[in-house]
Amino acid sequence: MKKHKSNKLFCALMALSVVLTVPEIVLAQYGQGGEGFLFQTPKVSFAFSLGYSIPNAQSDIFDFAQEQLTLEKSDFHRSYKGGEFAIRLADHVDLVAGVGHSTSTLPSEFRDWVDSDDLPIEQETIFSTTPVTVSARYYLSDRGRQIGRFAWVPKRLAPFIGAGAGIIWYKFEQVGDFVDFETRDIFYDRFVSKGTAAQAHAFAGMDISLNKSVFLTAEGRYRWGRGELGRDFVDFDKMDLAGMQFTVSIGARF
Repeated sequence: MKKHKSNKLFCALMALSVVLTVPEIVLAQYGQGGEGFLFQTPKVSFAFSLGYSIPNAQSDIFDFAQEQLTLEKSDFHRSYKGGEFAIRLADHVDLVAGVGHSTSTLPSEFRDWVDSDDLPIEQETIFSTTPVTVSARYYLSDRGRQIGRFAWVPKRLAPFIGAGAGIIWYKFEQVGDFVDFETRDIFYDRFVSKGTAAQAHAFAGMDISLNKSVFLTAEGRYRWGRGELGRDFVDFDKMDLAGMQFTVSIGARF
């Protein structure tokens, strides 16, 4: 009887030992580089982004700023910050909602005009955009592996492509001294145009897993869009809102 009980106790201890060591076996075999594992496939993720926005700046208002003022197209390049929330729809597909913001404040002066004291005629140009988007993101390979019923192991690198649409809030403002080209008078004023416009975008990038939950994302994105200018900018065509955007994000999956 004692021997029988001892055998049952030994078997129970062995079974418990196997259960407790399964995660360690998974980590040793699949968790290269400290990736770790989750006990189920992640369903959602959040990410915060920093990057650089490069507007095309190919419309009348930008031409005016570059021809009359001491501004160059590269001056409208600016930093970007934003965030995304993604829901996993399928093994290779996410639905992504995002919002971001970029702005530039550029001091300038008229290239060919000075005031009566031979001093520069100075002003500031402020250009900001805030896109709100919905996108479909498609992963070109599996993002991870389901190991039996015990663990989901993220893949170190997961490249993706995607596309989407949304709206973009924009504001273009100039404040300071200006020249009336007909009377040659110099006057102080503030010109503002702001509104919303439809936009579309396409992108490509890669997720880089740091561990089971945390990842980095590198992405390049191109946006299309044009916005109406307000009454302060009469006789100007629509403003070009298209351009490239490069971001690096840090995120977490759950």
